[in-house]
Amino acid sequence: MKTFIKAIFISILFFTNFIYSQTRREDRITQERTRAWQYESICAESGGSDTSYLIEVTSYVADLKLSLSQAKKNAIHATLFKGIVGNNLGCSQKDPIITNANYEDYFDYFEDFFFNTSQFNQFATAPTGSAELAEKLERKLYKVKYIISVNVDELRKKLEYDQIIKPLGFVEGVQGQKPTIMIFPSDGWLERNSYYTNVENQGVNVFVPDYNSALRDDKLNIAISTLDGMISERGYPTVRLSETLKSINQSSAIDVAIEGRNGGASQTNILEELLSYAKADIIWKVSWTKDSDGIQSWIDYRIDALDSYTNKSVGVEGGTGPRSLSASEGELIRQAVTDKMDAFLSKHQKYFDNIVENGREIQLEIRRFDSFEYYFNDDVSYKNREMEFSTLLQGYLGSIAKDRNFSYSSTANRIDVKDLRIELTQDVEDLFGGGIVSQSLNAQTFAKKISRFIKENFDYSSNITPFGLGKARITIGEK
Repeated sequence: MKTFIKAIFISILFFTNFIYSQTRREDRITQERTRAWQYESICAESGGSDTSYLIEVTSYVADLKLSLSQAKKNAIHATLFKGIVGNNLGCSQKDPIITNANYEDYFDYFEDFFFNTSQFNQFATAPTGSAELAEKLERKLYKVKYIISVNVDELRKKLEYDQIIKPLGFVEGVQGQKPTIMIFPSDGWLERNSYYTNVENQGVNVFVPDYNSALRDDKLNIAISTLDGMISERGYPTVRLSETLKSINQSSAIDVAIEGRNGGASQTNILEELLSYAKADIIWKVSWTKDSDGIQSWIDYRIDALDSYTNKSVGVEGGTGPRSLSASEGELIRQAVTDKMDAFLSKHQKYFDNIVENGREIQLEIRRFDSFEYYFNDDVSYKNREMEFSTLLQGYLGSIAKDRNFSYSSTANRIDVKDLRIELTQDVEDLFGGGIVSQSLNAQTFAKKISRFIKENFDYSSNITPFGLGKARITIGEK
């Protein structure tokens, strides 16, 4: 009897060891396949959101019990290194979080993340809890398909904390300031929604935006606050249109006329007045439409980024966002823009870095009142030398500008200066005991230097009229 019991015990022990060794072997095979990252991934349905991707993952495992864990690893790997392929249900392709790198570049880190610990588990879940498909391909190989939700927001935060990736908005080599951004609805959006008026100016109808009325539209407020939040998350300072409008008088901003005693007038408009007050470096003109097929909704959008000083293009972004059954308009906008935001802001930073290095571009118009005794092609005396007044001003401009490579044209009554580059700031003495302080430079503050030069040397005052931040008119003869 004892011999029989002993035989049974040995059989059980052998069988247990056999099962254990088989399980370990299957686990090893599966892990090897995972390390080779043999899987396919694609957006599931509308793709989830910008903070949580929904991914259909097809994995190949030796044991079905291991399939869910492997699906989570594969979904996270795709999110990190491969990106997610789009589908025809409204999910656009999603770029990988870690660009210009691969698994081997961070081998030790991700070996711990995926295999030596269970860290990956906290960033991925299977919403249904079961496989969508399980198919046996051969004796020890199964093809298993899961829908996996990856918490991209928390995953990104961990990688930033562990210094595997840079924070959102980071641009390599940039240690200094970032451009300030201000968001406006585009003229096309304002016109489609009837937030404008036409004002006659010397026989020509001029389009005048009605920003005050537009900002009472919930759709605009949602769009601006959504984009503003995404910009701020990436460390870029913003100026809010609504807050700026509260701080200025709209009636004086729509049509400001400056006239000297002997005639001569200049005009500015509400957009220029807003920019002069807000002093944003770059403005966004945003347009979007919400479309639906009766079941799902999506956003078509366009963002034109412009240099607020010159109106030159910084970049254009646009496209169609993923479709959704239930997302709000703000969520649809965020989902549409998220994948392209970092690359778009990188263009802004590179553009702004060039300004920091080479100077900000402005334009000047120089005019004369009849009370000014000289025409611009008259000879004047300066430091015991005779020269035309326009030549004198050109030389002075070159001495205070960032460089002398600017366009300069003159007639008897007008001088036009284009492509003039100036420093972003200047150091000035604080007259009330604060020492030396830094002051921002724009076309208006730069024009004041020219006005003081003329006053000191010819004893004539000048009237300075700003047109936004990047253009100013100096009218010599009186204030």
